[in-house]
Amino acid sequence: MESLFGGQLGLLGGNEGLKEDGCGVGWSNSPLSEDMYSASHFALISAYQDIKTRLAGLERENADIKRKLKIYEIKFPMIGEFGDDRNSYCSFEPKDTVLLQSENGSLQQRVNMLTLELQKSKEREEQLEDVIQAYEKIHMEKSSLQRDLDKMNEILKLKKKNCN
Repeated sequence: MESLFGGQLGLLGGNEGLKEDGCGVGWSNSPLSEDMYSASHFALISAYQDIKTRLAGLERENADIKRKLKIYEIKFPMIGEFGDDRNSYCSFEPKDTVLLQSENGSLQQRVNMLTLELQKSKEREEQLEDVIQAYEKIHMEKSSLQRDLDKMNEILKLKKKNCN
């Protein structure tokens, strides 16, 4: 069976570096030149630093995910209670179901009460609008009657002057 690398491995190419022998991958017998050794050493150090940096980043990300999971487990306790059946997202016990149903019922009653209050509030608002419109109409009629009265008083004063 051939290795994944298909023959020879070299960090910088050529015949130096890792070579596949009968048992797997091994070092070649030819010594590396000083330049090749320095370049290979630099490449190994760079690769090591890159892997180390990526590993540190992944560890931070893993720690963040674990912290967020703990927060979610506190907020939503059912997350940590997965049973053997991994296809279901939450495993409820009968008492949990009864509790959820009673909470759902009380919430539904609360929604119904608030809906009724909202309807009453809208009816009051409509009544208030009707009262405001009636007041504006009465105010306009009063202003019109006041103008008519003022005109009649003027006419009456003029007639009295003319009679005298």
